[in-house]
Amino acid sequence: MTTMNESRPTTPLSDPYGVRRGDTLSKISARCGRTVAELMRFNALTNGNRIAIGQTLYLSESTAFGASVLFLDSLRHPINKLRYRVAFDERKQEGTTGANGLIPAFITGSARSRIKVWIQEADGAWQQVAHVSSDYGHKLVTLTSNALVVASTTRQMAADALHDLGSALETGAHSLTTAQSPAPAPTTGKSSKNNPAVKTRQTRGVKGQPIVKIEVDLPPGLLDLFGKYSGHEIAEENWREAAKQLECEPEVLKAFSDVESGGKSSFWRLNKGDGANVPALLFERHYFSRLTKGRFDSAHPDLSWPVAYRKKSLLGQDDKRMHDGKVDATDVYSDYASSYLRLINAYRLDPDAALRSCSWGKFQIMGDNYTLCGARNAHEFVSAICASEYKQIDLMAQFIRLKPAPWKDPKDKKAGKALSLWDAIKFKDWAMIAFNYNGPGYKTYSYDTKLKAAYEKHKLQKT
Repeated sequence: MTTMNESRPTTPLSDPYGVRRGDTLSKISARCGRTVAELMRFNALTNGNRIAIGQTLYLSESTAFGASVLFLDSLRHPINKLRYRVAFDERKQEGTTGANGLIPAFITGSARSRIKVWIQEADGAWQQVAHVSSDYGHKLVTLTSNALVVASTTRQMAADALHDLGSALETGAHSLTTAQSPAPAPTTGKSSKNNPAVKTRQTRGVKGQPIVKIEVDLPPGLLDLFGKYSGHEIAEENWREAAKQLECEPEVLKAFSDVESGGKSSFWRLNKGDGANVPALLFERHYFSRLTKGRFDSAHPDLSWPVAYRKKSLLGQDDKRMHDGKVDATDVYSDYASSYLRLINAYRLDPDAALRSCSWGKFQIMGDNYTLCGARNAHEFVSAICASEYKQIDLMAQFIRLKPAPWKDPKDKKAGKALSLWDAIKFKDWAMIAFNYNGPGYKTYSYDTKLKAAYEKHKLQKT
């Protein structure tokens, strides 16, 4: 028996389809073998006579209501052989992830369908890890673990070893030293079946307790940058010299240091034993998304997304601008250690964009501003940042001198004169300094008042 749609002559169309001049829904229907009613349902259309040139139309249930789920570990590597369960429209799908971390794609009944995802833990218990809306368009739900998957067994620890274990754990952040320690030794052990960048080996802890040591291979390019450290801190004479060149007070520059890095050393130890001194940084995913033209947005929204990370206070809140409609742990700003993990993962995807997507060092200058710091490329800029704080104040001075004045609409009668960052610093115009350095949203974090308060603190200390 031949159905109406099967008897209709069809011309292959791309799916989704971009509406062109002269198209009508009925013409598209005739060409793709779908009824007008179906196309209206796939695209939430209330009037079949109103479509616009350039509008994207879904031509099938697969592109309109399809969904996929991807499981990644904390280093962005697919998790293989993970037991999962998916529920939608009173249906369930259960199985094991493949080597690419994906489960078979499925089609929900509508854009209002709710998708629930569970994973099976080591003890056999099921834990729900996602609850999202299908929405329109094929949805990729990317679930990133905050852990690494390694194969091992647990053993009973002696009571005294367990009691003293906490004191043996390293915080990762340590005081500035005068010279770079040797580069980390090559990783040893057996590569994880789930993630080749991770190696594990059985060893003994400080109290003789059996432990599994986990080591991660860092990209060679980053290791090269981390080896540039020379340990020169900013001396008082350096502050005075930089201020003299900029025709401002040293206390203004010190205020930047206070607000951007707490006035503390801008270097910390990646590992206490290995000793690599690395600069403070903050990874910004909206920069990475822009610089890579959104290539990684779908598969890596925690690293690449048009919307910036959010404050931790917003964790758990609904937000349609997030990839899954909610602010989760991958959507919030993090500490130095987590920012380095984000940098490492992004560097594996696009090294140049990753370096440009971080704010670096004592003054938290964005890598994307490397030309304003006199560098030929992002690698040269970060190399100087990694070398010393002394180099960082030179980069900051260059940035201040070369940063152009922000554009202002001359028709805006309320707008004051647009000062460059250099002029604003000379006149101590805190609002204009903040506008130049942090953009129009500086008031959100009271950046101008924090700078002024830090400046006044240093002036009092001087007297």
